[in-house]
Amino acid sequence: MVVLQVVVTGGAGQIAYSLIPLIARGLVFGPATRVHLRLLDIPPAAQALEAIVMEIQDSLFPTALEGVLGTTDEVRAFEGAQVAILLGGFPRKPGMERGQLMAKNVGIMKRMGQLLERHASRDCKALVVANPAATNCLVLAANAPSLPRKNFSFLSRLDHERMVGMLLEKANSVLAAGTASHAVRSERLRPADVRGLCIWGNHSDSQVPDASSVEFCLNGNWVPAQTILGDSPWLKLQDANAVAGAGGGDYLSEAVRNRGAVILAARKLSSAMSAANATAAHLGDWLCSPPTGKTVSMGVFSDGNPFGVPEGLVCSFPVQCGDLSGANRGGWNFDSDFRLTEDVSRQLAVSVAELEEEREMAFSILNGGQSTPSEGPPSSAPVVVSTATANGTGNGTLGRAANGAVNISKKPISSL
Repeated sequence: MVVLQVVVTGGAGQIAYSLIPLIARGLVFGPATRVHLRLLDIPPAAQALEAIVMEIQDSLFPTALEGVLGTTDEVRAFEGAQVAILLGGFPRKPGMERGQLMAKNVGIMKRMGQLLERHASRDCKALVVANPAATNCLVLAANAPSLPRKNFSFLSRLDHERMVGMLLEKANSVLAAGTASHAVRSERLRPADVRGLCIWGNHSDSQVPDASSVEFCLNGNWVPAQTILGDSPWLKLQDANAVAGAGGGDYLSEAVRNRGAVILAARKLSSAMSAANATAAHLGDWLCSPPTGKTVSMGVFSDGNPFGVPEGLVCSFPVQCGDLSGANRGGWNFDSDFRLTEDVSRQLAVSVAELEEEREMAFSILNGGQSTPSEGPPSSAPVVVSTATANGTGNGTLGRAANGAVNISKKPISSL
């Protein structure tokens, strides 16, 4: 019997607490897959880890779990790991600037990458959830150069799911009121009844929630979103710099970008249940689902993308998963059928500029203040800390941001 070796960093944290039951019930890797779960956290969380292991035992979960290890020993946690879920990161403290927070987190990801390189399975798949997720993923991969770049991803699925939920809420409200220009549907639209959306770019306020091609399945037929919603300005993509930060409901893109901050303000804690659910969906589609033709948003390396994003970045794209054959298990491909509208292309260029500047900042920190070339660190060697202290439609070249790179050192990192 083959047992899947899964390590979860930040194992005593909020998201892990919501994710563990999903794994234990077979809702992530499938009910037929046995999982040995390693929960890793820092020494101050050792007692919390012990308590979580006790709760797992007390919960009498089905037999998806072959065993559980709660540990602060990094080597034990990563030894032979086939899936690594990186939830752990340094939390933002009051008064911290983005550069200070990034300095803490890229150091953590450098260490995690080295652990993957030295101890994990040579085909380990790694998902980064901890913010800044895209740049953390880039640093992680740079320090595990023997693992294929396609084995690394970051979570943009939460933003994708938020967008689906908001579209469903709006469409079902219109259908229930009977104000759409067609017969009222007798049943509510479900998540499977929405397609054609994507989150592009960074997991930050610069992300591009693209609803330009959204369709709903209405009475068995796929119809444009406007068939139900009309020419609602709510669907119009707003510039990221117009986000008010108060949640907003006037525009879908504004609401998606602000959702994490709104939850944080109301709950006094960042999103955990929804982040865990999105993590489960990301991993399930990536590693366990047969080809279905479904397109999802996923943060991956830009190498070979058909959308004009420079190579060497980690960026959210529309992808299709489902290659379960042998060594290719966990395969994915860009969905080249997606088309960039002029507005999406322009805003994606801004997000890409932010990703490029984050990359420069991250590797400058890791290399003792010396910037790396614009294409980022070479994929064949780990990063070592210095001892010294497009406009137009179609899939053409991505237009560059009109204002060039932005100074991100004081910008807030997106809340989950």
